[in-house]
Amino acid sequence: MSTRHRHKLVAGVAVLATGIMSLLVGISPGPASAAANNIKIVFVSGPLTDSFFPPLYNGAKQASHDLGISFNYIPINEGDIEQSSAQTMEAAIAEHPSAIVVGDFITSVVDPLIRKAVKSGIPVYVDQSGQDQWQRDGAFGFVGQQGPAAGAAAGNEFLRLGSKDVLCIDNVPGNPYLTAVCDGLAGVLKRAGGSSTILPLPTADATNPLKVTQDIGAYLASHKGITGAFAENAADGSDAVAAVQAAHLGKTVQVGTMEISRLDLQQVEAGQMAFLINEQPYLDGYYGVLFAYQYVKYGLAPVGPVATGPAIIDKRNIAKVLSVTKRYPGVLGSD
Repeated sequence: MSTRHRHKLVAGVAVLATGIMSLLVGISPGPASAAANNIKIVFVSGPLTDSFFPPLYNGAKQASHDLGISFNYIPINEGDIEQSSAQTMEAAIAEHPSAIVVGDFITSVVDPLIRKAVKSGIPVYVDQSGQDQWQRDGAFGFVGQQGPAAGAAAGNEFLRLGSKDVLCIDNVPGNPYLTAVCDGLAGVLKRAGGSSTILPLPTADATNPLKVTQDIGAYLASHKGITGAFAENAADGSDAVAAVQAAHLGKTVQVGTMEISRLDLQQVEAGQMAFLINEQPYLDGYYGVLFAYQYVKYGLAPVGPVATGPAIIDKRNIAKVLSVTKRYPGVLGSD
């Protein structure tokens, strides 16, 4: 989960004012009859300027088209994430949809609103972040990547590469999913005799590539024993590469990241980045809408959480991944 930045908006998204800068995307009915289904799904998740969320949005949009249902996507504003998380969820509830799919990024803010929606009779499905709270909040399921599993996968990759002391870069401090990723990484390294520390990026810096690069560079300069840097979104991954290169540490500090962007894939191909953790956000979006639809229409839902990751992308499979991104742009990652 994570929330991210700096990429193009997906075409067809209209900007509306709802007390915050948000996007409400109306999707035309697909092959099935929207009138017959009379089902409307509202999806609250991250901004489409962030590298993780365009594929998620594309998956949700495709599912709504395939099912022939009404669909609105309301993204949060990462620059004011707590207030925006409240406002977007309140906006979703106010639409009185058939169901809400939501990324529970700031649990202290979103959890009470999930419970409010459920109490009012709106089913809620938790997507991508919120894996520890969804049952307590009364949601009917969770789809996404488990934070500890993603962190453990990253830790095993660093160990395979010979890196035991790793910096975990947290771009949204306070998001329990991202904390769980760093904890999973630290646990694997600790058991192997290594260590990991968390660098919480200041909110004011999180969407500024230059400042993120400087923050990472400053930490590496003051902690000479670091042999790995792990970012929790694609943009920060490329910023970490820039910081490592600026410090001339390319031979001693391995870089990995969650998410996929075109730049990160190119850096893996060039050997500048060691690996990517792919949550497969297209599936987060597609399954989020599909499962909400099935629950509303039939009362059916998967039992327990549905995992969409972690999947590893590195030099061993980068050629295949690049071929897929060229053939199906917008499915694996953003531009």
